[in-house]
Amino acid sequence: APKPLQQEVFAAYAKFIGLPLLHPVVATLGLSAQNVIPPVVSTLGLSAQNVMLALALVHLVAVAMLLLPSGKQPAKVAGLWVMIAMAGAEYCTRAADVAPPMTPEEFKWQAQVLGTISHIFLFLCGAYCVARTSSLGLASAVLGRKPKAIDGSQDSTKAISKDSKANAKKQDKAAIGPSKADAQEAKEASRKRNSTPPPKAKKTK
Repeated sequence: APKPLQQEVFAAYAKFIGLPLLHPVVATLGLSAQNVIPPVVSTLGLSAQNVMLALALVHLVAVAMLLLPSGKQPAKVAGLWVMIAMAGAEYCTRAADVAPPMTPEEFKWQAQVLGTISHIFLFLCGAYCVARTSSLGLASAVLGRKPKAIDGSQDSTKAISKDSKANAKKQDKAAIGPSKADAQEAKEASRKRNSTPPPKAKKTK
């Protein structure tokens, strides 16, 4: 990346690390509450670059959970992470008063509004993953395995198979039915022929 862009990104993440939201985390780790942020950050090794790499790694794991396995649980976990990440991103950008890198100062607030809209949209996408959708199961497709049925598709498959079996039975009955009727008619006709007396011969004078 260009050096100005890189410097702006690192400066923004340095501001994020110094936000008050990090103070409870620092206290949970048993560090002194009187420490100022720079010594705490150096003690934990939380440089801006390390935070960026950690977030990128978790984002990749969330994407993998959406794509590779099958089922609702991985999608819920990934969607929950998206919701947390977007809420955190909105908090950090607003609290630190930063705009996307390389944004001119006169367009700062417009860029912040666009960033907020993006955060809200992605937050809603995460909520949809949590509530409604399932992972794609690409790993099963690549390995040639059939993924487990999800979202009631197994029940629908069973219902379809039952309907097909019922239709097949009906067709068999329809095919057998006429032959039985024909046999019955032939039997009745033969019985009538046997019961009918032969015609009497006329007497000649």
